[in-house]
Amino acid sequence: MVFFIDGGAQAQVRNHLDFVLVNLPTFDAHAGIGRNVLQLDMRLAELTTFFTVFSFNAGIRDITFAASLNAALASGTKDFCLIQNCGHMFYGYDQLSFDMTAAMEECEFLMGHIIDRGGYFYMHDQCMLVNRRAWKKLGKPKFGGLEKAKKTLPMPYRSIENVHDNYTPLYLQPTGKDFTFDASFGYGWNAIAAGIAGGHKILNWPKAVRKWKRHCYAYYGDANEWVAALADVTRAEESQDEQLNLTVAFLRNTPDKVGSPHKVFVFNSETDADMPTLKYKNGLDRAFVLASGFKANRLLESFGFGPHTQVITYDYSAPALALRKMMIEEWDGRDFGAFFLSARARIDAMFAGAAAYLPPALLKDAASIDQEFRREMGEVFSSNEQWLTHWLRFRTLTHHFVEVDVLQDQAGVAAMLATHATGNSALWLSDMFNSPNAVGKFAWDRRKAAYDTVVKGLADATDSYLILGSDPRYWVKA
Repeated sequence: MVFFIDGGAQAQVRNHLDFVLVNLPTFDAHAGIGRNVLQLDMRLAELTTFFTVFSFNAGIRDITFAASLNAALASGTKDFCLIQNCGHMFYGYDQLSFDMTAAMEECEFLMGHIIDRGGYFYMHDQCMLVNRRAWKKLGKPKFGGLEKAKKTLPMPYRSIENVHDNYTPLYLQPTGKDFTFDASFGYGWNAIAAGIAGGHKILNWPKAVRKWKRHCYAYYGDANEWVAALADVTRAEESQDEQLNLTVAFLRNTPDKVGSPHKVFVFNSETDADMPTLKYKNGLDRAFVLASGFKANRLLESFGFGPHTQVITYDYSAPALALRKMMIEEWDGRDFGAFFLSARARIDAMFAGAAAYLPPALLKDAASIDQEFRREMGEVFSSNEQWLTHWLRFRTLTHHFVEVDVLQDQAGVAAMLATHATGNSALWLSDMFNSPNAVGKFAWDRRKAAYDTVVKGLADATDSYLILGSDPRYWVKA
């Protein structure tokens, strides 16, 4: 799946950075060690993995799972190792990768959230960056995990300036002195000690990177409440746990904010790789298609259709359905740019401007719109004559328009299929179950239940069915 165009900034990060996921019990020097809950861990792991894939344009295969911090450092080969605990998320585009590259250039050995609790230092478990070359030169010191003991450690100089409150210094640097503590030690205490002894400055995450980071802090609250809220953040209620409220708000508004204009994908940039080489002798009986670009037409031209074929255009976006309906009722198949610009003004009036047309860079004027139209159609339609013949036949078919959110309205999806599915049916669902709006807002079992509703509806009503698009993935590397 491609979420956005990789302009090179993400590749620069990936070339020098190993991504490692760990599942560490939450530690606080005052509150103690959290008790992990499997269902919550699974959801947190999926969120961390998915947003790493999304933000750095990485493959899920590029994310390693390690059983410990020591194993995380030993698992990779690149210059730096980014260790994220389940529940930590980076979310951003090119600028995040530029800022991460700058952080790597600044990282002498260790960077993270430095925690000072009563005079000794450890790293918060959420996210750490390690310069692996420096780690090797230091003799590959163990990271240091949770234990209560009496230890003598190098005395660091703590920066006077803090990131927030009075316990997160900007950096620690060597002083050449030792000190002895009898305490409950947190993650990374030994790595910090080794770095200080080796003359390295230990750094906190810079502000430029911190603004792209989100951490759930789930185990500071009620785990069962977190499980329920993260299963479907669209329906999560206000909590007395402020960290839960912040996480729900982030996921609920990422990438689309609540109440944002509904999207109208005027063009569809998907490849046709999910369309098998298949031809129905008498054409499809039913085609369930999204109101996105012209893939519906490419699909029908490839599989075949006849006068009996019915097209059911379904979408969550009423403006997108309105555009598609106007096209079928009014457009003769020529000069799409001029038609769209006229239709856009009418749709904006119908929906009080509550529509976002994508991709905006290609919709500036009629000439650029026509150019993109020719590009999208070229893979299936070899000539303008072939297209016009298709469009004339397509418009004469019986068309239905259904406004339904497949992820949230299983009853509506079931009703649509019970009403319209029959014979040989094909349904195109794109990547709706694996988009940021889906994975961030709904746990895997919720997405799977919505997908199963589609499968069951087709299986119950048809002689044969074909689903085009991705079934819901569980976004953790197997």
